[in-house]
Amino acid sequence: MERDLTKGDPLKLILALAVPQILSAILQLLYNTVDALIVGNYVGEAGLAGVGISMPIIFFLSSVVIGTAAGLSIIVSQYFGAKDYKNMKDSIGTSIVSLAFITIAVTLIGIFGTDIILRAMHTPAEAFDHASGYLKIYFAGTVFTLMFNLYSAILRAVGDTKSPLLFLAISAGLNIILDLVFIINFSMGTRGAALATIISQGFSSLFCLIYIKHKLPLLHLERQHYKYRHKKFKMVLRYGLPSAFQMSVIAIGNILVQSLINGYGVYSAAGYSSAIRIDSFIVLPYMNVGVALSNYSGQNIGAKEYKRVGQGLSVAARLLVLISAITLPIVWIFAEELIAIFIKTQTGESIRIGARMLRDLVPFYIFLGFLNNISGLLRGAGDNMHSLYGSLVSIGSRVIFAYSLNPILGISSVWYGSAIGWVLGAAYVFGRYKSGKWKTKGIIV
Repeated sequence: MERDLTKGDPLKLILALAVPQILSAILQLLYNTVDALIVGNYVGEAGLAGVGISMPIIFFLSSVVIGTAAGLSIIVSQYFGAKDYKNMKDSIGTSIVSLAFITIAVTLIGIFGTDIILRAMHTPAEAFDHASGYLKIYFAGTVFTLMFNLYSAILRAVGDTKSPLLFLAISAGLNIILDLVFIINFSMGTRGAALATIISQGFSSLFCLIYIKHKLPLLHLERQHYKYRHKKFKMVLRYGLPSAFQMSVIAIGNILVQSLINGYGVYSAAGYSSAIRIDSFIVLPYMNVGVALSNYSGQNIGAKEYKRVGQGLSVAARLLVLISAITLPIVWIFAEELIAIFIKTQTGESIRIGARMLRDLVPFYIFLGFLNNISGLLRGAGDNMHSLYGSLVSIGSRVIFAYSLNPILGISSVWYGSAIGWVLGAAYVFGRYKSGKWKTKGIIV
C-alpha cells in the first residue's frame, strides 16, 4: 500500500523503502545471474562471454524506456507528496501512451540491429552466435521490461516497495525453472536463457498490473486518463529524458569498455563478465538506498520539507558505511571463489582476471555509494540535469582513463578507470548538493 514519507523517522522510512527494493533488485539480478550460472556451466565460457557482452547492449537500447519510467517516478512522488492526485493520474496515463511507441521502436532496433552492433564491438567469433541469439529473443520481449519497470516505479513513488518484491520473487522462481528446462533439457543454449527471462518478466508485469487495478484505487486509471496531454508529456520529457540520457551515456561507456575487454579474447571476456555479476551484487544496496532516497526526497520536496531531505541524506550515508563494512571484506577474501561460481574452466585465466578486478575495486566502492546517494537526492528534487552531469563526469572519466591507461596497465585499466570515475563523479554531485540550488527544481514551487 502507499506510504506518506513526509512524516516519521527518516531512518525507519528509508529502511522501509530500501530493504524491499534491495531484495527486489537481488531477485531481478537473479534473472541474469542464473542465466550466467547455467550458461557458464552447461554451455561453456564462450556462452558466458556471449551473455556478458549482451548486457551493455540491452542496457543501452532499454535506457530510454527505463529512464523515462524513472523520470515518471519523480513526477508521481512529488504530486503524491502534494496530495495532487488528478495531475498524478494524468501524468501516468500520458506516460503509458507515449512509451508504447518508444517500446515498439526499441524492439525493432534490438532485433534487426543486434549483429551490426556486435560486429562493431569486436565480439570474439566464439561468442558471437551466443550473444546474437540471446539479444534477439530478449528484445522481442521489451514490452515486458517496460511494463514491470514502469509500474514498479509508480508503486515505489507512493511508498509501496513490498508488492513489486512479491511479484518479482514469484517471477524469479519461474525463471530458474525455465532456465533449467530450456538450457539443460531442450539444449537451447543462450537462446533458452533469454526466453526464460522474458517469459518470467511477462508474469511479473501481469501481477503488477492486476495488483494496481484491484488493490490500489488511488493509482487505478480510468479510460479518460489514457490520453496524450502535451503539457504532461513535456513534463515527462523534462524529468524523463535526463534520466534516459544518463542511462544511455552509462550504457555507451559500458559498450566502449566491453569493446576494450573483447580485444583480450574470450577468457578475459568471460572473467570480466563473471566479475561484473559479483560487482552487480556489491553495488546493489548502494543503488537502491539511492533510489529510496530519491522517492523520500521527492515526497518531502513536494511537501516543502527541505530539512527532512538533509536528514535523509545523513541517514543514507550511515547506511552506506555500514553496508561497506560488512560486504567489502568478504569480497576481498573470497574473490576467486566468487568468480569460480560462474565458470567451469580448464585454464583458470578467467578466474584470475575476475578476482583481480574485484580486489582492485574494493577500496573505491564507497565513492560509488556516495555518488548514488547524492544523485538519488538530486533526482528526487527534480534536479535531473546535475544528476546527469555527475554521471557524465563519472562515465566519461571511466572511458578516458580506461583507454589512456591501457598501454601502461593493460586490462586492469578498465577497472581503474571505473574507480577514478566514481571518485570524480561523487565530488561533482557533492558540490551541487552543498550549493543548495537543487531546492528550486521541483514541480511544486
